[in-house]
Amino acid sequence: MNAQLVEQISNLRFPAHLPESLLEIEQDFPAPRLDDIPTAVRAALAGSKPMQRIRPGMRVAVGAGSRGITNLPVIVRTVVEEIRAAGADPFVFPAMGSHGGATAPGQIEMLASLGVTPASVGAEILATMEVKLIGQLPDGPPLYQDANAAAADATFLVNRIKPHTDFHGPIESGLAKMAVIGMGKDTGAQAIHLYGGRGFIRFLAPAARIYAANTNLVGGLALLENAFGETAEMHALDVTEIGAAPETALLEKARSLMPRLPFAAIDILVIKEIGKNFSGTGMDTNVVGRIMIPRTPETHQPDVAVIAVLNISEESHGNAAGIGLGNVTTLRAVNRIDWTATYTNSVTSGIFGMQRVGIPITMADDRRALEVALRCCGEPPEQARWVWINNTSKLRRLWVSPNLRAAVAANPHLRLVAETPLQFDAQGRLLSPWAMPEE
Repeated sequence: MNAQLVEQISNLRFPAHLPESLLEIEQDFPAPRLDDIPTAVRAALAGSKPMQRIRPGMRVAVGAGSRGITNLPVIVRTVVEEIRAAGADPFVFPAMGSHGGATAPGQIEMLASLGVTPASVGAEILATMEVKLIGQLPDGPPLYQDANAAAADATFLVNRIKPHTDFHGPIESGLAKMAVIGMGKDTGAQAIHLYGGRGFIRFLAPAARIYAANTNLVGGLALLENAFGETAEMHALDVTEIGAAPETALLEKARSLMPRLPFAAIDILVIKEIGKNFSGTGMDTNVVGRIMIPRTPETHQPDVAVIAVLNISEESHGNAAGIGLGNVTTLRAVNRIDWTATYTNSVTSGIFGMQRVGIPITMADDRRALEVALRCCGEPPEQARWVWINNTSKLRRLWVSPNLRAAVAANPHLRLVAETPLQFDAQGRLLSPWAMPEE
């Protein structure tokens, strides 16, 4: 921000009576978990159809690159080991669309930030933004494949299946989307994003059939995570099952496992950090109940009146995707924005990015941002229902206003841990329920 604007914001304040304390609570979710990850990978791959398609002497491209996947390095490493044990020669390539600034070095760097390096996975990593045209959807976009993957004898994808933050349909985030967008690099990502959410719903399944017919894709490893972000299940899908009924069934299972906020209506939701490491949208729209895409209806489940975003995570590397889903933020968060990364991601996303990177009302510090949230939530201060979370991917522990005590007691999945004072330092930075980092 320019100096004049910073000065104006620094002098701006709208006082309001914040709650003196918060209730710290924990919530339980159904949480199946795999503890021995290498053994689980081997069990999923053993005798599977995609592994039967891999023969000795083949050069096999292993695609990875989605953010926030727990145990990703060990999963990719074990996949590499199993492909090598089958007599083939694997390498890893970034299947991440336009991420990493839409450059090959940037995508290698992003893989490294996810823990995926030649040393950690035991294989070389080949990155390029060059693609091969592999087909055309009738009345839809052209389809592409990473040039290095296309030059191999077989391609195998590794990705998590989960509800998407931009659209809802029979196929959302998972192996089909990684094939079309991730493996299609920036070229493929831009091509399908032109059609918006309705295009994803319409094209992902038929696109998967074209990849099955026209490429060396043999299948992939589909991962499911529980509500605490732990690896819950993994399944090897044949190329004929990607974008088909088996992937749809896994999506529904993933939906049943996802974390949720335990209240139907919230007046003020305070999020400590947003970031691409928590969700591709910075905050998970399935959690906060707002999607903010033109021509897409809102579900408002839960019904949240005001969202306060206090910071952007270090791991997001300045990408402020999703900050526009909030209503008020801090100067600290805005000063972290890398506009090149943010706008590249937003424009590549097409209509999905039009509203989500708008800058909310920006206040000089945490206290002033929270005061604005309270003033604008549509409820008297003593009646406002507050919920505080670290981020939208970790919802085991929350903090809520004391007026939600009865609702907490009535919910068998919630446990009251403690009552903690709401405290700030002299600069208006939060000290509790959690301390904000120094800048």
